[in-house]
This record gives sequence, structure tokens and C-alpha cells, in this order.
Amino acid sequence: MPIVPARLWFLLTLVVVMVGAGSGCVPPQTDDSTTEKASGPSGGALRLAAQDAKIRTVQLYRGSDERALPVVPLQSPEALTLEFDLLKEEGRPLSVYFIHADRQWRRDLSPNQVLSSYQNDRIFDYQSSRGTAVPYVHYEYRFPNDDIRFRVSGNFIVRVTKRGQRDSVLFEQPFFVTDEAGQLEVGAEGIAVSGQRQQSVRPKVRFSPPAALRGDPFGYAVCFVQNGHLPDARCRDEPTLARQPQLSFELEQERAFAPITANYTLDLSNLRSTNTIERLDATRTPVRALLAPDYAELAAPTRGSPLNGRIVVQDAVDGRASPDVSAEYVETTFAFVPPSDRRLSGNVVVAGSFSGMDPSRGTTMTWRPGAGRYEGTVLLKQGRYGYFYSGTDPTLRETIRRTQPLRRSTYTTFVYYRDPSLGTDRLLRVGRVEAR
Repeated sequence: MPIVPARLWFLLTLVVVMVGAGSGCVPPQTDDSTTEKASGPSGGALRLAAQDAKIRTVQLYRGSDERALPVVPLQSPEALTLEFDLLKEEGRPLSVYFIHADRQWRRDLSPNQVLSSYQNDRIFDYQSSRGTAVPYVHYEYRFPNDDIRFRVSGNFIVRVTKRGQRDSVLFEQPFFVTDEAGQLEVGAEGIAVSGQRQQSVRPKVRFSPPAALRGDPFGYAVCFVQNGHLPDARCRDEPTLARQPQLSFELEQERAFAPITANYTLDLSNLRSTNTIERLDATRTPVRALLAPDYAELAAPTRGSPLNGRIVVQDAVDGRASPDVSAEYVETTFAFVPPSDRRLSGNVVVAGSFSGMDPSRGTTMTWRPGAGRYEGTVLLKQGRYGYFYSGTDPTLRETIRRTQPLRRSTYTTFVYYRDPSLGTDRLLRVGRVEAR
């Protein structure tokens, strides 16, 4: 494709970056092999079971890179790492289950269709926090492993429950298993929009299917995700057959990614007053931190490297041995000043990596008329977080469109094939591109 000077068009040959290693696990548990769609949320978007109030700081990433999306090749010794905290003084073994879903996150296949080994596992790797004001138990689990192997690619959900109680859900997290099939090129095109300071971005892909899957070009679909924001995945299932067998996909112009939220970064690695932390009260348990206000009419500051929707603890907390069990929990109050310091219609929510980048799982903020701002409090572990504010008032959206600067973002591409022999969507490739 020729380069068009008036547009931003970046082409990258896919490099799927995977790290990590498998880990041994525990003896099997019995399972009824029933499909999950009767016992969990289903539908056209990512919906997860409600997280238990005692569960905090859930991380799921590839290998040892806390910033990496949880993507692992089907036939690979690499592993994903699951970490989380239970706000209790003593731990106990927990159970873990694996659920397959199609590209629209509708839960479909039974465990014996997607797992070639045992159908669930137990988590025995946990330890209590050391000398922290708020006691907690830190859990860690790595998979695939000797007891958990996948036989089908696609979208997956890991479910953690009380031991042996499949429906006593503590939390769920999404992850991806790829076939590593076909050749993928990923690009992005900038689109100028009237009244908008930052261009909207329209991702594009060119995909060459593997020889065994070239008979049905319309069985393919592509989904695009900006900055790890999985709940806002945008999909296209109508390829252009420009250079057979190569398939081209791009989002419609009206569905391009626009700057509808300002993205902020919070660094809680050091508990002291900074430009970000306006006031700190270390005499309280838990420690309380009031953050400096974020202004809708000012550009979000750039702080540190992008987190891609992830939580970073190990690489963020300095001066502490084993921050996974020594980092403190902080009662963190976010402050947001709306346009013209006036209350908006509808609710304002603060969400971010601590809520899976999902505003529906975020914290509803309270209007403080005396201060002319919204405030919302979240209990967070020391570390680094991405966050944003969300609301239904069109004034907020228009202000963000007008004020936010040109920023580089990461666009992750997921290529699916609807396999009639399985009755579900296989995930053939995952790629990414950075663009403004």
C-alpha cells in the first residue's frame, strides 16, 4: 500500500512478544464438564463476575513483565502469572477454573473441550504480608503448567473461587491463547476531526491466513483494543479481498478511537507528599493520601512509561524487599475538577487498571460543592496505576476532545477465525502498533 502523506500510516510486521515459563501445580479436582454459559455472564462484551470486596490488586500478565497483556501461544512452554491479595490475616488454598469464550466474550465450550489435562486446579502458593499496617495474604499462580494445558485457542476467563466451590467466585480475569498462525501486519491511520485537538486513530491490518484456512475469507474477524482497554474492544468482520489470499480490515471512520477520556498515571511507590499527592496522613490505618486534583480543562500530565492498562507493583516500589508482601495499602482519594468547576449531570466515575479499565466497575465519585470538585476513594496497594474519569454529561466529553494533546497510544489487534468444527472463534494472531 503506498504511503499517503496526508495521513499517518504505520505498518509493522507482527512480533508477538511472549516471555515466561511453565510452573508445576497440584493434584486434580473433579469437574462436571458442563458449559459455563449457564453459570456466568454472557453477551457481546466482556463482563466478569463481581469481585469479592476482600480481593485487591489483581494482576495477570505474561511471564515476569507486569506491563504485558496476558497472551500466551497455544503450543509453548511460556506461562502467564496471576497475582492478587486477600485482605485477611491468614490464607487458605483456593480453586481456579478456566472458561472459554468466543470473540464477543460469550462463554461457550465445556472444560473437557478446551483443556487437554485436568479441568481445574488449586492455588497453594501464598504468604502473609510482612509488617504492613493492613494485613493481607499474597497469592501467586502460573499457568499453563504440568496440570493445566489448553487444546483450543481463543478468549479465556480465569475464575478464582473458594476451594472446591465453583460458584463461590472471588474474581474473574480475561486472558488469551493464540494459535500463532498466519502472517499479520498492523498499521494505524490518523483522522482529523473538527473541534478535536487530537486526531482520532483508525487501526488497520493485513492478514495472510494459513494455507489450511484459506477457503472461507468471511470466517475471519479482527478486534482492536486501545491501551489495554479490553472492555472497549472494537471489531470488524468484513474483510477486503484486495490481494488474495491476503485479507484487509479497518474500522469504519466513525468508530475510530477518539480521545474521549484523559488518561492519567498514579505513582504510589513512595508514601510522601509530591506533586501528585497533595496530602498524606501516615498516622491513620490505612495510610490516607489525598491526590492533587485533575482538571478537565487542562491536559493530563505525562508521568512515566505507559502501563497499557496494567498494575505495576514489583517494578515500581523501591526500597522494599519483596514488595508483593511488604507494600502498604493506601486509602487513596482522587479529586476531579469538572469544566467551569460546575457539577455535571449524571454520575462521574474514576476507573483504571484497578478496575480492569472498566468504568462500570469503577468508583462513583461524590460532588463537593465547597471545593467545586468530585472526590472518590479507592484502597490501593503501593505501585503504579493508570486511571481516567468517565461520565455521561456531554460537556465532559466535549471538553476532553478539545483540550487533550496528541499522545502516543498502543493498539493491540486480535485476529479470529470462526471454526465450524469447534463452533467457536479461534484466536490466530495478536499484534500491536503504536500511533498518535
